[in-house]
Amino acid sequence: MLKVECRVRLMDLEAATRIAEEYVAQRDGSEVQCILFPNETIEREFGWVFFYGPSDPSIIVAGNAPFIIDRKEGAIHPTGTAYPLEQYLESYDRVERTHPFAANEHLVILNGWKPGMRKILLTKLTNSRANKALVEAKLSTDEVLAGRQVTLTFSTAAEADAFCADAQQLGASSKRETHFH
Repeated sequence: MLKVECRVRLMDLEAATRIAEEYVAQRDGSEVQCILFPNETIEREFGWVFFYGPSDPSIIVAGNAPFIIDRKEGAIHPTGTAYPLEQYLESYDRVERTHPFAANEHLVILNGWKPGMRKILLTKLTNSRANKALVEAKLSTDEVLAGRQVTLTFSTAAEADAFCADAQQLGASSKRETHFH
């Protein structure tokens, strides 16, 4: 049997630097010539963060936010200057985008029920605390009773935790998860 090994070749710093230099050169639409600041480059697991600015240090320019070169595909992802750089980098690390920032999504997954589940109270709970219309809340309870999983989204971890605990007291099997989107 022939075994074929497929390897993804990740970009190295040298290749990323060439892309970064081309990117900075393309941004030279004004009279100010910009250059990379290689000593400021930051390496992360996802790639590199490059900094640039005017070749003449006496000149100050606006809008020259650092940018990321992704190690997997060589794509350029500008950051910004409105927030601390670390916020852009954390977002990219989580969801592979610098902006809009990665946001937490707090989920409660209803995935079963115990005999004696208090279905009317679960419907009322879903209606009031998961911001579902009464018809939607009833359909959610019916789905759980039919053995199908129902996922509800909450704004905060505390709301999700409280709903999950209350649903369990009513006889629903539930778990809470947090995802980034």
